[in-house]
Amino acid sequence: MKTRIAFAFALMTAGCAGVDAGPIDDSSDPYTEAGDKADAFRLGKFETFVGQDGRTYFHLLAGNGEKVLASQGYASLRNAQDGIATVRFNGEHTESYQLLQAADGQWYFNLLAGNYQVIGTSELYTTKSNAQRAISTVAGIVTAANQAASQTGARFQVFHGLDGEYYFHLRAANGEIVLQSQGYTRRSSAVSGTASVSANGALASHYQIKDAANGQAYFVLVAGNGQVVGVSETYISRSNAERGAATVQALLAGGATITPAQ
Repeated sequence: MKTRIAFAFALMTAGCAGVDAGPIDDSSDPYTEAGDKADAFRLGKFETFVGQDGRTYFHLLAGNGEKVLASQGYASLRNAQDGIATVRFNGEHTESYQLLQAADGQWYFNLLAGNYQVIGTSELYTTKSNAQRAISTVAGIVTAANQAASQTGARFQVFHGLDGEYYFHLRAANGEIVLQSQGYTRRSSAVSGTASVSANGALASHYQIKDAANGQAYFVLVAGNGQVVGVSETYISRSNAERGAATVQALLAGGATITPAQ
């Protein structure tokens, strides 16, 4: 499973309740196996958004919509754009990536600038080899990625991962991706997983805080049977991860309708 540096989660306000619900289209998948990796590189893009803390963030999406790298917070959009330029410069070189292991055995990586400052953090991966392959993939996406406008609207999105499995992630109203699923062998199973996240994510007791490395932390959302159904970003501290979990829980418990989308 793929999951960042202190991200501020955006809580959906009462106004989000008016978002129209709609069925997830399970009849087709625009991300086919043919040319998957080429499209991931060619159609990759950076998205910016403003967090609840007022700071500007960006994340990097592959061509299939999968989030593969996320930033720290910046004081302004201009600074975030400068951060994107720094990621472009350093991210092309695999030696700029630092591979790390979380306390529970999962793997992730940080992208470092020339001064060794962390400028991007990956998703979490179940194996070291998957994380190592992802570094090469992200380097290719960074090289070709375009920059997109800020996104809006709270919704689930299902996508076909570069590893051949299906995933979904949850976007908050400001466009930030706040939670990602485990992998599924079928798209219909991933679609069903969104219902589990909606049900279990409303309960604070279903969130568990996990230690990463170098003082970083993240949280997982578990179903009633103990199975992990969602994984967060990696945060720079345990307290930030705790706040992130509380915000996502409030988002899902608020009764606002989240639009499921392709």
